[in-house]
Amino acid sequence: YMPPNGVTTVVDAGSAGTANFDAFYRTVICASKVRIKAFLTVSPPGQTWSQENYDPDNIDENKIHALFRQYRNVLQGLKLKVQTEDIAEYGLKPLTESLRIANDLRCPVAIHSTHPVVPMKELVSLLRHGDIIAHAFHGKGSTILTDEGAVLAEVRQARERGVIFDAANGRSHFSMNTARRAIANGFLPDIISSDLSTITKLAWPVYALPWILSKYLALGVALTDVINACTHTPAVLLGMAAEIGTLAPGAFADIAIFKLKNRHVEFADIHGETLTGTHVLVPQMTIKSGEILFRQIDFGARPNGVEK
Repeated sequence: YMPPNGVTTVVDAGSAGTANFDAFYRTVICASKVRIKAFLTVSPPGQTWSQENYDPDNIDENKIHALFRQYRNVLQGLKLKVQTEDIAEYGLKPLTESLRIANDLRCPVAIHSTHPVVPMKELVSLLRHGDIIAHAFHGKGSTILTDEGAVLAEVRQARERGVIFDAANGRSHFSMNTARRAIANGFLPDIISSDLSTITKLAWPVYALPWILSKYLALGVALTDVINACTHTPAVLLGMAAEIGTLAPGAFADIAIFKLKNRHVEFADIHGETLTGTHVLVPQMTIKSGEILFRQIDFGARPNGVEK
């Protein structure tokens, strides 16, 4: 699924927890054609479709440390939801515990920020350099905007401290209204990611990463900024800037080729807001470590069928 959409490296945003990361590594990461890095969810069973277990008493600190030692080349940080539906009875205790453990591990914490248990200005004020606000443009509960539509001062201060804002759109975690206003205020996402799952891949309104990238073009983000937010910036945060997200000599030769096609397209969110675009990025070829993993059948061919 990833190579046909121009993707050679992915970051799993905490599918597994301490109870099942070993199995996730063996059955998913090791079997994947694309390169996978991962965040570890502090909920022991990982992210399930039922309510997750963020009881601070159940966070297995010893196991977390053991997994980071064993999978130090894969694990990038800790992940948790601060969504009211998941942690209301615990307040911010799961987050403060995660931050404490992350300090010892010297790793970031990624926050699922939709419908947060506390106001956004309080949430971002707790975060450190390198921590990540995922679903930065969500529209449920407290958002990154004031009631008047300006970007919160605390959000801008968090960015100045080095907090990372990831679009991570997904199906339910993006508001066209929030994105429009933030971008109009000059607040662009540091990372544009898909937040795809087995349910949302190829399905409305997410489809795939190129569709999401095209949406940000329609929102007025420059093409260079869109590409940077899904290549160079993530590579830097992964500590792989010399290996991926670059065409420099000595890099891994991961290359995605797209056509920017003129086409009338309509983007939407789950809140009923729509946006008309005039361009769409269409994948043509994906190369990983010098190997072609995907190619459109007509890419690089002359009209008579002879390759260029």
